Order: sequence, then structure tokens, then C-alpha cells
Amino acid sequence: MRPRFAVVILVAFLAMPLAAQNRRGRNRPLVDLPRGPVRQVILDSCTTCHGIDDYAYYAMDRAGWQKLIDTMKDKGAVISDDNRSVLLDWLVSKFGPDSKPFPRTRADGPILNFGGGDTAARDAAAKRVVDSVCRTCHTLERIEVAKYTEDKWREIVTDMRIKGAQLDTADIAPLAAYLAKTYGAN
Repeated sequence: MRPRFAVVILVAFLAMPLAAQNRRGRNRPLVDLPRGPVRQVILDSCTTCHGIDDYAYYAMDRAGWQKLIDTMKDKGAVISDDNRSVLLDWLVSKFGPDSKPFPRTRADGPILNFGGGDTAARDAAAKRVVDSVCRTCHTLERIEVAKYTEDKWREIVTDMRIKGAQLDTADIAPLAAYLAKTYGAN
């Protein structure tokens, strides 16, 4: 009886889409790429910077989504008025004010202990954060090729914390310093 149960579990795991297997255990929502005209709008205008799972953290009306899209446009996103309307319609229907946003969880207190003068210990702690927090959503290659300054890393780490990365505010500056030193522009 036990071998049959093991086979059922194995078959169920293999039948699970690869994306779902990769996300198991993560504290992130899973949003499927929609079909229809909005699919291409998302692929063309949104996913070059972030995944669509980020949408699930919100439950907003049309004005709220419009404001968020305007913020993205301020950061360089390109979307036509027609495509913005298609995207807004989908966002409000899927993640409107009557939907329940995916909960954001945070670690209690700083993860990194950057006190003291031991650089090797600080770097080891920061590497553990990259492995345990950053790499839950990003590949190491994405981090390695970024080549950002410390200020840009601080901006990115802050943004990731807002999006749900389990970091304390006290972790942002030391992690950004480590990322700049290890994967920076210099």
C-alpha cells in the first residue's frame, strides 16, 4: 500500500506545472498570465521589470490602479492609452476593491547583524540574506549582472521590501552596501 501512495505523490508532483513547483514554499502569490488581449499588453509593458504576481498584493479600484500605472510610467514603463485601458479593465476585474489581497509578511527585526568590525562575518551574513531572501524570487545571475551602485541597490532593496521581501528596514543599507561591493558597477 505504501509504494502505491509514493507513486501517487510522485505523479501529482510531476503533473504540477514547473512554475508552481519552483514557487512551492515561497510566501508569494501565484498569478497566471491571462489569455486574450491583456496578455500581450502585460508581456510588452509590465514583465520586463516585474512579475505579474506583484498584482495580487493589491485590491484597488480603477483610480488606484491608474495611479500605480502612472508611477510605473514615471519609472520608464511604456504603455499606450489603449493598452492602459485594457490593462486597467483586467486589473480591476481580477484585483479590484472586492478582491482579497495576498498578505505581505515580514521578518521581525533585522535579519543581518552588522554590528562590530568583522567584515568577513558581515559579508557572510549578507550572502545568506541574498541566498535566503533575494533568491526566493530572483536568480543569482540576475543579481550578478545588475552592476548597480550602492544608491541604486538601496533603492532596489527598499522596493523589494515594499513588494514583500522579508527584510527589516535596518537591513536595507548594509545589504545594499554588500550588493554594491560584490555585484556593483566597479
